[in-house]
Amino acid sequence: MDLHTPFGRRGFLRLGAMTTGAVLGGGGVAALLTGCGGGDASSLIYAGYGGSYQNGIKSAMFDPFGKATGIGVKYTADANDVTKLISMATAGRSQNDVADAQGPAFAQLRSNNALEKLDRAVVTRDDVVDASLITDYSIPYYQFSHNIFWNTSLVSGKMNSWADVWDVNRFPGKRGFQQLPWFTLEIALLADGVAMDRLYPLDVDRAFRSLDRIKPHSVFLDNNSLTNAVSTGELVTADLNLSRVQTMQKSGVKLEYIWNQTMVDVEQLVVLRGGAGRDSAMKAVQYSLDPDTQLRIMRTLGYTPTSKAALAQIPTEDAKNLPGTAETVGQSFYLNSSWWAENYRTVSTRFSSWLTS
Repeated sequence: MDLHTPFGRRGFLRLGAMTTGAVLGGGGVAALLTGCGGGDASSLIYAGYGGSYQNGIKSAMFDPFGKATGIGVKYTADANDVTKLISMATAGRSQNDVADAQGPAFAQLRSNNALEKLDRAVVTRDDVVDASLITDYSIPYYQFSHNIFWNTSLVSGKMNSWADVWDVNRFPGKRGFQQLPWFTLEIALLADGVAMDRLYPLDVDRAFRSLDRIKPHSVFLDNNSLTNAVSTGELVTADLNLSRVQTMQKSGVKLEYIWNQTMVDVEQLVVLRGGAGRDSAMKAVQYSLDPDTQLRIMRTLGYTPTSKAALAQIPTEDAKNLPGTAETVGQSFYLNSSWWAENYRTVSTRFSSWLTS
C-alpha cells in the first residue's frame, strides 16, 4: 500500500503543477445551487461535532451558504454518534440531512447503507485534487492531520518519532490519547517500529502490546478534554488534531510539532438516507467544494482544502504547515478507512474493554 494516500500517491504529485483553468468558480456554484428543485428546498439540518468546530463551520460555510441559497440551516452534534446516524438512516427517518464524516465514520455509514448517492447533476467533481478520493457517496472538502507535538516548557529536547512519545525515561510526563481506536492503533504500531508504508493491514495484537507499555503513563480522553489538559500543562504530549495544536500555540501555550510520521485523514459532508432535506443537502455538499468556501474553512479552522483552485492560492510557506500539500505529504500517511470499515466492530469492542481493564 502507498503510504502517502489511501488510494495512491499520483494525485498529490500533481500539486506542483496545479492550475485554475476549467475550475468551477463561485458564479458557477451559485448557478448550480439555485437551479435545483424538489424536496424541502428551504431548510437543512446539519450534524456536526459541536463546540468551537461547529461554530467555525457555521461561520465559514453554512452562514454564507444560507445567504447564497436562502436555505435555513439548523444544527445538531449527532456526527459524534455514528451509531445513532446509522440507526435513524436505515430506518428511513433521519432527523439530520447532511453530516460531517471522517474516514472511519464514513466507512461505517457507507457499509451500513446509511447514505444517499451524490446527485451528479448537482455535485461536481472536476476541481478535486485527487479523483481517487471521490466515491459515489462522498467528495472530501478538507484534509486534517495528527502530528507529533510536545510542550517545550515541560519537555527537554525534541521528539522526532512516535517511539520518542513512548520513551517515558527520556521524555518524562503524562501523555494523552484519544478514546477511539483509529489513529491510536496506528501510532502504537509506529511507536513499536512499524514503517508507515507497512501499517495496513494493522497488526492489532502488536498494537495492543505497544499500548500496554504506554498505558500506565497515559490518559485516554475526548478531544476537548485532551485540549484542555494540554493547555493547562497537565500533559506533556498528546494525540490531537494539528489545528487544535496551532490554536493553542497562538494562545501562548509553548508547543512544538513536527511532520515526521504524521497521520492524515479527509473530511466529507455526506447525505443521510431518510432526511427530509435531501435536495438542500446536495446543494450543501456542492457548496463545500467551492474554492472560496474551502479557503474560508482553512482560515477559520486551519484545515487543508481539497480544491485544486484553492490549493493553488496557498503560498508555499503556508503550505509547509498544512497536511496533504506537496510540501508535507512525503512525511505522512493516510488513514485507511476501508480497513476500518471491515474491522471496526471487532477492534472497537476490544479497545473499549482494554480501556477499562
